Formats: sequence, C-alpha cells, structure tokens
Amino acid sequence: MKKLMSFIILCVVLLSCGDGFTGSRSNNNNNVTLQSSYATLLTVGDFLYAINTNEIVTFDVKDPKNPREIDKQTVGFRIENIFHQSGVLFIGSPQALHIYKIDDNGIPREQSQTNYFDDRDVTPCEPVIVQGNIAFVTLSTSISGRCGRRSRVNELRIYDVSDISKPVLLSQTRLEQPKGLGIDGNYLFVCEEQNGVAVLDVSDRSKPVIIDRLEKFPSYDVIADEGLLMVVCPKEIRQYDYTDIHDIIYLSSIDI
Repeated sequence: MKKLMSFIILCVVLLSCGDGFTGSRSNNNNNVTLQSSYATLLTVGDFLYAINTNEIVTFDVKDPKNPREIDKQTVGFRIENIFHQSGVLFIGSPQALHIYKIDDNGIPREQSQTNYFDDRDVTPCEPVIVQGNIAFVTLSTSISGRCGRRSRVNELRIYDVSDISKPVLLSQTRLEQPKGLGIDGNYLFVCEEQNGVAVLDVSDRSKPVIIDRLEKFPSYDVIADEGLLMVVCPKEIRQYDYTDIHDIIYLSSIDI
C-alpha cells in the first residue's frame, strides 16, 4: 500500500506541472529506476538533466539548495523526452533518436543521431524508453493534432542499441496513435491516444506481438512495475493488476 500511495502522489504532483509525467523515481533498490516515457528532467548522481524544446541543460545539484547550471547544448527540434540508463541519455525528438553518454564531469557527450525519416514533413510525437540493449520508440502523427502536419506515421519501432554510436532498427509495428509506453520483462504497454492500452509480447524483438488491448479510453502515459500498471489519462489515473498478463484486472481510478 505504501508503494502504491507513493506512486499516486508522484502522479498527481507531476501531472500538475504539465501534460504528463516530468521526472523519474528510484525505488528502494538503488539499481532500479522507474521512469516515465514523457520525462523532461531526471537526476543521475549529483547532476540534474533538463530538456526544453531544443536543448539539454545540465545542473550540478550536489547542494540541492543551490543548483548550478554547468552546461547547455542544442540537441534538435522539438525535443520530446529524456530517458536514462547506465550513464547514457536517450533523447526523443520528432525527427531522430539522440543518444548521449555522460562523461566523468557529468556532461552529456553526443554519441549518435538516428533519423527516422528523410521526409521533413513527417513530425511525429516520439517518446523513447530503454531496456538493456533495446530501445522502444513510439511515433505518432495526426492530421489534426499538434504533432503531425501532412503525413501519417503511427507505429512502434524497436532498436538494438548495443552500439550506442550505431543503433540498428529491428522492427516496426503498426499501432493506433501510440503515445507513452512502459515495459516489464518481455511485456510492453503502449498507450494509444483514444484506444486504451495495447499490450505486446516483445520477447522476440524483431517480431513483437499484440496480445491484448485494454478497453477503449483516452490515455497518454503509463508506468508498469511488478504487476501494477498505472495509466495516465486526461482526467484520471487508472490502475490495473497485470500479475497474470493474460487476465489483466482493472483495480480503480483516481480523478485528477
């Protein structure tokens, strides 16, 4: 219950700051960090990394009361989110997956930029999360939405990032306006803007399989943790028990 309540508090506080989660939370195991796929800031050790529309800014937060800006770099166009794993920052933008490695001084250094399209008219919303050597990216455009303009692209892409200087595309899966995503083991949960949450078996990274869809409702971000699924919707946070992945149970909702 204590863990559940901390999740709820996190959701409510962060949602009050913007359209989705804006940060990350470490659990009691120092080796595990729960991160939102729409995070725009996160801490790694004594450093805080924040993104705006086109930059990543680094702060020294050794003294939390007196944070110091120590670096600012231009990354790309309309940065969407930032994700951290093992000293590497993965940054999503409408045009590319950007990968930066944190040096010994806490400064991010660019390792690669993987462009999604040659067509400049394609500008999808694009969050990214990473598990091990695999990066999961959702690309979503809409003719009437704020992200897309002329072209439609709605899919999940999976990349092998074993070599962070040269990500390799493993698969592309058609989805319905995919937004935020979360992963637990071999199961990936993807919010589909007006179509609830798609549940995929990604044990074969080259051939992900949709095994379930939660009932239709608007959603845009999700966190999956040890059988508890929290889905962020425009007016509520929904909770599900996915202990049995083939029998996901609705638990409750919290108005926000």
